[in-house]
Amino acid sequence: MGRAAGADYSPLTPAQLTDARKIGVVHPEKVRLLAVPTVPRPEHPTLRAAADATQLISPYTAGLTLRYGIFIRVDCWGDRRLVFHELVHTAQYERLGGVQSFLRQYLFECLTIGYPAAPLEQEAILKTAEMCG
Repeated sequence: MGRAAGADYSPLTPAQLTDARKIGVVHPEKVRLLAVPTVPRPEHPTLRAAADATQLISPYTAGLTLRYGIFIRVDCWGDRRLVFHELVHTAQYERLGGVQSFLRQYLFECLTIGYPAAPLEQEAILKTAEMCG
């Protein structure tokens, strides 16, 4: 996924920065949000195949995190629970050591256990429910 021409990436708001710190994001100042009409599918052939196999990205996908970059579908912009969920994934990227390590584990879990039962996804779901009510 390359940077969209003319894309307007937004830093986290003060409230979102507070949420990110509560979650344990080490570098919340690096996070940028991008409103998109639909979450883009990966361009890289291996990642595209994994996305297709797991069916994680569809026209209904509301958000997607790639370490410090978070795509938010435009009609979901401002949804605190969604941003919070995606920030949990940012913390996971940091904890696991980056994009390759995270994607290897996350995609393996989704392919073998299934989404949303995968442990990393469950962590994001449960932490969001716990912190956002």
